[in-house]
Amino acid sequence: MKLLRHIYKTKTLSEYGIFLFITLLIVLLSGNIFIPEYRVQNIDPQLLKLKGKHLKFDDDPQVAEFIRSVKHNGGYICMGTSESTPLRDGNYYEFLDQDTSYATRFSILGGAGWSCGIHMAMLLNHQEEVDSLKLIYFINPVYWRSELNGFKKGYWTRYLNYGAYKHTVRGNKTHDFMDISNEYNQVLNPGEKFLFSLEYWLREIRKPFFRDLRYWLFPEDYYKDLSFLSQEKKGLQEFAWFGEIDTSYVDTSWNITYEFKTRTWLNPIIDNDYRNRELIAFIRLCNELNVNVCYILGPVNEIYIRKYHPPYYEGYMHAIAGIRDILDKEGADYIDATELGNIPGSFIDNQHHSSYGAYLIYQKTKKHIYEKNNH
Repeated sequence: MKLLRHIYKTKTLSEYGIFLFITLLIVLLSGNIFIPEYRVQNIDPQLLKLKGKHLKFDDDPQVAEFIRSVKHNGGYICMGTSESTPLRDGNYYEFLDQDTSYATRFSILGGAGWSCGIHMAMLLNHQEEVDSLKLIYFINPVYWRSELNGFKKGYWTRYLNYGAYKHTVRGNKTHDFMDISNEYNQVLNPGEKFLFSLEYWLREIRKPFFRDLRYWLFPEDYYKDLSFLSQEKKGLQEFAWFGEIDTSYVDTSWNITYEFKTRTWLNPIIDNDYRNRELIAFIRLCNELNVNVCYILGPVNEIYIRKYHPPYYEGYMHAIAGIRDILDKEGADYIDATELGNIPGSFIDNQHHSSYGAYLIYQKTKKHIYEKNNH
């Protein structure tokens, strides 16, 4: 009983706690010394995509290996926002990748709100790897509308951890990136900054145990954690409704799905230069880092806009003209796909093209890339 009372004393418990904490810290830190890094470079097959968490925390070597795999195979990375996420009957990058008339493969990094400004951190952190990398970046003009034209905290915290962001800022004092990302530092309160930074560094500390040790013990798990493109192209016949409009799904008179007709909403374009500055900064950074980018200036759903709220139409056309002007002035290589917004069946809602629209974008992109590579 005396021993139990002695152990249970607050002072004794605190001493045990401190001892256990220091022991745990030593064990964690020793992982970087005693567990060698498991690093595989120059992966032969091209990777299809990268897990969002690896990009969010700029995990090494996953990000570098993804880029190298694309370059090694002479492929492209397609980047874009929500219009570049999977579609029911296939999207443009899937059509490009599965076309058997050429050998080129197309990987994807796309997600809602994942605009080019957020990607700048990855480019800055991997300057050697991205040199001569080939990209396709899809510009969706709807991001110039009222609720999207500006810095969006939710998107930045989703795709870029604050600790990784600070690491980028410390190593790269680029004016353009600072101009676009400065609000990330301003919108977070001290508590959020601490927690996000702690999450970043804990991830680094635990990496030898949860990654390196695991892969040394089970090497097969390394490749299971990667997403490769299929070894052989399946051909475009694999896609339902390829090159055709599914009229049971899309109302061609409104250029939206029947389901979306019950959710009618549309926001106007606003006079805010954030997206313009973001695009200019991205173009200039890619030029500086020798990244070869082909931009797709995507369409807006002109049919729907004119039917639902005609006064908004002029604003959308003005935004598209402004984007085109930026691309021309910066000497960017781009595909103008804006006229597709007048083709019935090309959209599924007020901002996302349909698989038929993706087919039309695929045709334009294939023609542009083929002509570019053969001149």
